[in-house]
Amino acid sequence: MPRMDHGDKEDQQRPLAGSWVFDADGHVVEPPEVWEHLPARYRSYAPRVLQEDDHFRFICNDRLSFRIRGRAESLAAPGQTPHRAERPRAAAGATDPSARLADMDLDRIATAALYPTFGLMIQGVTERQPALELCRAVNDWLAGYCSHSPDRLVGVGVLPMTDTSDALGEARRCVETLGFRGVWRRPEQFPGIPPLDDAGYEPLWAYLAEARVAFAFHPGVNGLVPDGYLRDRYGDYFSAIHAVHFPAEQMMALTAMVAYGVLERHPSLKVAFLETGAAWIVPYLHRLDEHLSTFGFERGGLTLRPSEYFARQCFVSAEDVEPGLALALEHYPESIVFASDYPHADGTFPGSTAELLDTTALTDDERRRVLVANADRLYGTQTAGRLTGAEAGR
Repeated sequence: MPRMDHGDKEDQQRPLAGSWVFDADGHVVEPPEVWEHLPARYRSYAPRVLQEDDHFRFICNDRLSFRIRGRAESLAAPGQTPHRAERPRAAAGATDPSARLADMDLDRIATAALYPTFGLMIQGVTERQPALELCRAVNDWLAGYCSHSPDRLVGVGVLPMTDTSDALGEARRCVETLGFRGVWRRPEQFPGIPPLDDAGYEPLWAYLAEARVAFAFHPGVNGLVPDGYLRDRYGDYFSAIHAVHFPAEQMMALTAMVAYGVLERHPSLKVAFLETGAAWIVPYLHRLDEHLSTFGFERGGLTLRPSEYFARQCFVSAEDVEPGLALALEHYPESIVFASDYPHADGTFPGSTAELLDTTALTDDERRRVLVANADRLYGTQTAGRLTGAEAGR
């Protein structure tokens, strides 16, 4: 497939023939200049990399992360984890939207919802004003990146976790000023932040539900966000922490949203649990349904089973043809979206969509749901509606 002419903005707005997939969870990697507009008194909170010969760490104010073997360039080098590449080469699309559009077309991606990378670290800051200023800086930079091709690059704004009113205020700014189609926070609960069932979050849930804007939980391992329960068990063993953290935290976030009645009270709220795969939802929602029947969730005022709330308004993402994907689609056909994780080292590029495009384990209808239609439902977009029959074919 030929590369796009980066100088022709009209062409950048229109996917090439054959680009029809919606990437529901891609990433940017914010450059150091994203922090230049922070007030001087908060610049020490900007996360940065400390590279040593055989490992790197992240630093944020007075917090130093655990050691991560390899070089920090792996943050933006698909398929090049420190285990696989000694000198990873970063993908230009991590910071350059023109390069990203060309890379998207290589994998037949028409639209990408974009999440930050260093933004995954700033939510460990529990001081209220620095936390808010960091989110604003990331969101402003992401808005500039997406403005290069707003029909194809969809911003998802990071929310501060320290204060519920600040979270609502930044959500409104992301939607009404920056034009984002979603907002997100991390799934953890740690000292210094309100729990998900805090009454202060009710206006946020109500606003997002009314605006039909997606809310996502997005985990990430970096050593700057408090992770005591994992460090107590695994020390600084990065790969062990990484393996456990994502599914454990997302299960707990889903449990909170169900058990405390958030989904019951806000039936139009769309909630995604990203970067953890899709197949886990079948046995875990079965478990939650059993607990409702056996013990009840007396603090939630539930009128539906947990699995019914999930089918109505929740989403998970799949990066490939994982074991159990077809079964998950059988149970929750409108709730599974595709995610590339581009350009992170544990993602795949080129070829992020290849397995899902070529597999015989899915029907054509299931493939279309996973690769475009369900993401349109999540983010309130019209990618599928803009496609011709030829573009939406396999």
